[in-house]
Amino acid sequence: MNLAAPLVGRMMKRALQRAFRRVCWVGALPSLPPGVPVVLYANHHNFYDGYLAWLLTQHVLRRPSLTWMAEWDKYPFFGAVGALPFPPDDARRRAATLRHTIRRFRAEPDTILVYFPEGQLHRPEDGILPFDTDAFARLDRMLPEKLWWPIGIHVSWWGEALPTALLGGGEPYPTASGQEPARLDAVWHAVRSAEPQHTHPLLDGRRSPDENWDLSFLSHFFEPRV
Repeated sequence: MNLAAPLVGRMMKRALQRAFRRVCWVGALPSLPPGVPVVLYANHHNFYDGYLAWLLTQHVLRRPSLTWMAEWDKYPFFGAVGALPFPPDDARRRAATLRHTIRRFRAEPDTILVYFPEGQLHRPEDGILPFDTDAFARLDRMLPEKLWWPIGIHVSWWGEALPTALLGGGEPYPTASGQEPARLDAVWHAVRSAEPQHTHPLLDGRRSPDENWDLSFLSHFFEPRV
């Protein structure tokens, strides 16, 4: 048993609760077939995207997950919750991570790989950055039988002091088609346009001051005199 995993997990959950008023899933909760590995690919507009993917995979879906992390060397403790080194300047280590992922897919077929194909954190105003669909084709050939699953992540404001994090998914599919940028763009736009009543809470965060305080009893002292 990885003794560090609960500690790192608690740290990540607390960070999400401090950063967001709530975390919600758009639409009906996802249902993935058991015993089939999944490559979850998502946009990357927020520092906490990896935390949100961890919450979805390990705490909502209750499935083991791996995340390819470019800056793993700066934060190696995330290895306790499935992060693997994927440095852009070291092909040898990327190849080792790919081999490890293949072994995990075969040994634990419920595993979900979290993949941010844009390769960098950037502004949501940029939309979905272009990314290499050939990488999807190569992974399709290398990885065992699996499903591809596009996930949109968006941070919105619902009139409170802290933002709400929204996640939503498209339909899983078995073979990379070269249309991954369009699929990801479509699901991200669907998440962005979701109405609050069409979401399902995944995690409750810190309450806004207006939800905690009612100072109306002071009105007598501040109401203007007529």
